Amino acid sequence: MDKFGKAVNYADGALSFIDCGNAMERDPLEAKSPYTMYSETVELIRYAMRLKNFASHSATVAEKKLAVLCNRCLSLLYLRMFHLKKDHAVKYSRSLMEYFKNSAKTSHQAPSPWRTNGKVNGTPSPLSLSPSPASSVGGGAGGGSGGAPGSSGSVAIPQRIHHMAASHVNITNNILRSYEHWETADRLASDSQEFFQELDSAMEPLSQQSSMTELVRYIRQGLHWLRSEAHLL
Repeated sequence: MDKFGKAVNYADGALSFIDCGNAMERDPLEAKSPYTMYSETVELIRYAMRLKNFASHSATVAEKKLAVLCNRCLSLLYLRMFHLKKDHAVKYSRSLMEYFKNSAKTSHQAPSPWRTNGKVNGTPSPLSLSPSPASSVGGGAGGGSGGAPGSSGSVAIPQRIHHMAASHVNITNNILRSYEHWETADRLASDSQEFFQELDSAMEPLSQQSSMTELVRYIRQGLHWLRSEAHLL
């Protein structure tokens, strides 16, 4: 019960962080990024959920209700974080597609030193006896599978492309996390249908299109009811 009460308090505190991030979005003069605020809020909620496995089979009904509310928060926070960086993701996607498109053309046009008139040359170059720097650095996959030397070695790409690819993955991964947490909340909510039906009636039902303001109001009411049921008021 002590861990449950702490988790409820942390989740309640996270709602103030969400309010703060929401206010930052409306204030162009705000020095701190709302993305950073939402990201820190995610970590606070995840910390609250790590106090105990509230989503486990052994969790009480009240603990699963809390897990539903926290997962709804995480889902909408991740989705909001994606939307804040969506323009960057679109720009990175276009640049990456253009790079790989041009890279594929170049690789198809370049003649192979090992083939003449469609046949493999019989005499390999002495250089082929020693591994290339690329295959020696990233050839773990090729060497471990027993394939031809250099057949699946690493490919050198410009540092800016690597940076864009990493940033693109970080941004778009927020969508996957959002849907994952939303589905987890749906699954856990099936054990407390009456509670959440009443909460939906008292507040507007949450959806993945809900605003941060609607999220805060909904979760705050749910946490109030949980405190009341657990005699934590």
